[in-house]
Amino acid sequence: MLEGNLRGVQHLGIPVVNIEDAKAWYAEKLGFEVFHEPSVPTDEGDIKIAFLKLGDLVVEFYQLLGEASEEVKARGHGHIDHFAIDVLDIDSALTDVLARGATLDDSTPDGPVPIPEFWSQGIKYVFLRGPNGEKVELGQRLDLNLSRRSNNLGGWSHLGIPVANIEKSKTFYQQFGFKEVMSAEIPVDGDAIKAAFLEKDGFHLEFYQLLGDGLAEVRTRKDGHIDHIALDVADVDAAFAEIQDAGIVTLEDAPITLPFWEKGARYFNVRGPDGEKVEFDQILG
Repeated sequence: MLEGNLRGVQHLGIPVVNIEDAKAWYAEKLGFEVFHEPSVPTDEGDIKIAFLKLGDLVVEFYQLLGEASEEVKARGHGHIDHFAIDVLDIDSALTDVLARGATLDDSTPDGPVPIPEFWSQGIKYVFLRGPNGEKVELGQRLDLNLSRRSNNLGGWSHLGIPVANIEKSKTFYQQFGFKEVMSAEIPVDGDAIKAAFLEKDGFHLEFYQLLGDGLAEVRTRKDGHIDHIALDVADVDAAFAEIQDAGIVTLEDAPITLPFWEKGARYFNVRGPDGEKVEFDQILG
C-alpha cells in the first residue's frame, strides 16, 4: 500500500504544556536545534508549534489551548510508549545528560539495562523523563560499528509501541512497506516477552507484547505524552483515498491544511491496532 507515495518518517508529535520549557529541555539536555516555528490561529488564540531536530530525528511540539491543554496535562504513558535516540556509548552519554540536568525515568532508576536477546550482540538502554513526562530512551546497539559517526548522540534509534497482539501489529505496518528485521523473546518466569523490530527507509518500529499485569495495563492506555508518529507522503489525497479503499478508518473526513513550512502542509490520521495515532503528512511545495 502507498507504494511510491510513502517516503518514510517525517516527525514525532508531542503535545506540551509549556512549549518554551520543552524547547529549552531538548536543546540544553540533548542538543536538539529549533528549525521551524509556525503557529495555528484559533478562536481561543494561536496554537504555538516548534519543530526541533537531532540528526535525522524530528520532533514537533505543540501547545494547545483551553480544554485541550487541560487534557494534555492529564495524560500519562500512552499507546506510543517512548522514542529512542541512538548512542555510541550509553554510559558516557548518560553521564553527560545527567550533568546537564536531565533525570532518569522511574522505569530505569538504576541506569542502563542490558537486553542480550536483541540483535546479534544485545543492547543497553536507559529512559530519561522528558519535560512533559514523556519517556526518552538512550539506546546503544552493541553490534554496530562505533566509527559510524563522531557524535555520541545520533538521531533515530526507534519508536517503542507496546502491543496486545504482536502478530496483528506486524501485519498492519507491513502493508505500508515496513519489513521485520529482528524478533526476540525475553524469558520471564517461565514465559517470554515477545519483541520485534520492523524497518522502513532506515526507521525502526519496536513492538513488544508484555505479560500479565503489564499486558493488562497496555490495554487500558489512551493517547499519551507522545501523541503520534507522522509518515511523509508525496500525495496526501492519493494516500487518503487508498487508505479508505483498504477499509482503514481515517480520523478526519478529508486531509487538513496547516500553515506550516513555506507553502503549507496537509495531513490526516489513522489509528493502529493498539490505538496509536499514525499521521500521513505532505509538505506542500
